[in-house]
Amino acid sequence: MIMELQTRGRIVVGTDGSERAYRAVQWAADRAGKRNLPLLILHIVPENQAVGTLPAAAYGELASTIVAEYQTEFVEQARLRLDQLADRVRADNPGLVVESAVVEGGPAAVLAEASRDAELVVVGARGATAPRAVKWLGGVSDDVANHAHGPVAVITDEAHENPTGPVVVGVDDSPQARAAVELAFQAAEVRGVPVLAVHAYTVAARHTVWEAAAWEPSLVEVDTSLATQMVEGVLSDAVRQHPGVPYEVRLAQGRPQDVLVEASDGAGLVVVGSRGRGGFRGLLLGSTSKHVLRESHSPVIVTRG
Repeated sequence: MIMELQTRGRIVVGTDGSERAYRAVQWAADRAGKRNLPLLILHIVPENQAVGTLPAAAYGELASTIVAEYQTEFVEQARLRLDQLADRVRADNPGLVVESAVVEGGPAAVLAEASRDAELVVVGARGATAPRAVKWLGGVSDDVANHAHGPVAVITDEAHENPTGPVVVGVDDSPQARAAVELAFQAAEVRGVPVLAVHAYTVAARHTVWEAAAWEPSLVEVDTSLATQMVEGVLSDAVRQHPGVPYEVRLAQGRPQDVLVEASDGAGLVVVGSRGRGGFRGLLLGSTSKHVLRESHSPVIVTRG
């Protein structure tokens, strides 16, 4: 059962209690501290953990008692580990308000639901060192990013911490990109770093070699001029709201996912928009967001328009 959680106004991070997952917790704690927000750490455990482990002779009236006792013990042990983790986070981050809760349910469903009113949901993910199937199929991090209702940060094993690096944001003319730009400028202001607004474009193929040779330079010049105007227009509101944040516009020819991954090398954070279409099942990531989540050299936040 998914318990009712107080997630509004908090940064929420999921953990399985492992040392590997602590990296995402640390990142979430640092962001919560810089934004002066409470941190809520969730340890999400499966319901009916004992089901499927009982010997055949135990099924029947005795089964429900055994399952209930096993589940109670399992949740209690999880709560003890989480209390220790919360104490560790408090020690590492003096002054940070740290809350914690053990929740029974599906991790992706709980965290996606928390994203409805949380300031940010943070999840860890395996990177290139994990088995290929795990990296490409994703798991909890992919499910949360796919079905979240608000911004989600994904911290992979391969993401490098670059506290002085810029906040990279992918820009096009979609509502999702505008939301990403606002979050990017907010994050950059908190970090004291610039924003690097990246727009990828391609030049349409020509019918003949002669046409390509004759028209390519002028077409590229026209394309970049229009693209620059578009990017500046998308940035304009955020620039006005965060006048102290320096920014740079970078146009690059190529696929958006490749350009953003390249820009992520040396960045402190990458922010990309998702093509949300309303409804839980409809909030699916586009191919660019999926690729960046898996291949980025720095932590990634996916926003909703």
